Amino acid sequence: MPGDMARILYGVMGNTNGHIMRTLSLVARLPEHEFRFVGGGRVPETLAGRWPCLEVPVPRTVHRRQRVSIPRTIGHLANCHLGLPRHVRRITDEIEAWQPDLAICDREFFLPHAARKTGLPILSIDHSHVLKACRYPVPAPEKVSWALAMANDYLFYDLTRHNLIVSFFHPPQKPSRPGFRDELFPAVVREVVTTRRPSAGNHVFVYQTSNTFPRLIQTLAELKRPVVVYGFHKEDRQEGTIAFRAYHPERILDDLASSAYAVVNGGHNLLSEAFYYGKPVLCFPVRTLFEQFINAYHVRALGWGDYATTMEPTPALFDAFEQRLPDYRAALAAGFREGTADLVARLRTLIADPKAIIGS
Repeated sequence: MPGDMARILYGVMGNTNGHIMRTLSLVARLPEHEFRFVGGGRVPETLAGRWPCLEVPVPRTVHRRQRVSIPRTIGHLANCHLGLPRHVRRITDEIEAWQPDLAICDREFFLPHAARKTGLPILSIDHSHVLKACRYPVPAPEKVSWALAMANDYLFYDLTRHNLIVSFFHPPQKPSRPGFRDELFPAVVREVVTTRRPSAGNHVFVYQTSNTFPRLIQTLAELKRPVVVYGFHKEDRQEGTIAFRAYHPERILDDLASSAYAVVNGGHNLLSEAFYYGKPVLCFPVRTLFEQFINAYHVRALGWGDYATTMEPTPALFDAFEQRLPDYRAALAAGFREGTADLVARLRTLIADPKAIIGS
């Protein structure tokens, strides 16, 4: 490793923006190191012109009607697995040519296989490992969803042995499995998020992972507040009190920071950014996506908002939520902690001594 500079190969899942945004927030705070990336979906386009990126497929969950389509998801995962040898070979070629000092993985499927094959030290940084590393309640209606999530994690995402877990909630940790180390950190927030000062606006900020929940939009149209919606249309349009907006990385933060509260599915990154701005959140987790459910469960448990699993939301549900906004805001002000600096400090320690990464 020449001087203090390390070469780091970073694998990122690109089916949603959360993994990419978390990765960029960390990379921006490590300017002394050289990065190359492995990822698919939105990753190549987001990184274009800034860092080299080896494009690979993205194993992902397929949504239909506000729930995970299990048959389609299984089919998609099977196709990705069939391509495993070819894509691992491409990554090992990259490793042998570039000679990185270590690898980091944020829920990327192929890189851990290549790192194991070549002996490259690898650690993971994500939120998903909280499901395996911690103890938490699993309500009876969510048992099947939990079992599917566990099967997916152990079958597809269990090759990294040193896992840095970022989470806005910290349930009790289990003892780490022999040969593994799980370290829990507070939520990571992008530097660009911290440049905006939150204000107490009147509009409702809405972000949906996909446009498969039209009943929610019908209910939002009945609210007495203006509503700003991301995730439903690829172009801007106004329909009554609802402003549909195309995704824009700067504008979406402006709309979130100036909102009265947020309505989201339950993705960890956006929840963390809403909480950083002091915004209570009403979650509608995608059915059969247990990670979103457990995030929403802890939103309620912490008193920072609430969640609903109904497919038929009503204005009364929103009225009840809005009546508790002062309580949610007070709990957030007292309880939320952003921990990006803690994680970056730990990362610098491990980058300086890759042999300290468990499994190396």
